[in-house]
Amino acid sequence: MRTFQLAMAVIALLLAGTVAAQNLPRYYKDADFQRTGHIDSVQIEAQRIVIDDVSYSISSNLIVHSPKAYSVPVSNLKVGTLVGYKMLNPRSRLIGEIWLLPNDYNDRARRRR
Repeated sequence: MRTFQLAMAVIALLLAGTVAAQNLPRYYKDADFQRTGHIDSVQIEAQRIVIDDVSYSISSNLIVHSPKAYSVPVSNLKVGTLVGYKMLNPRSRLIGEIWLLPNDYNDRARRRR
């Protein structure tokens, strides 16, 4: 029993270290973005964004999350930035939320396939 408790404590410390290393706020841990990728192009006036060579529409009510603030202006979207995103309707490729991610972010489960 004691060995199990020790093993669980070590695992918890390792996981906490991983989250701390990414230095992401709590609302990122609760994020349910579907995919990640790098921004290739942003056309705010045309409500278009290209991520990893795929073109998407962006909602007029788009929410952009940053590690420093829950919501930041759309003008924070820059070419080359790693982002996580959630589509309002996957069939129409309409993005409703984008999370700005640190360059060292790694979540292969959410990479575009």
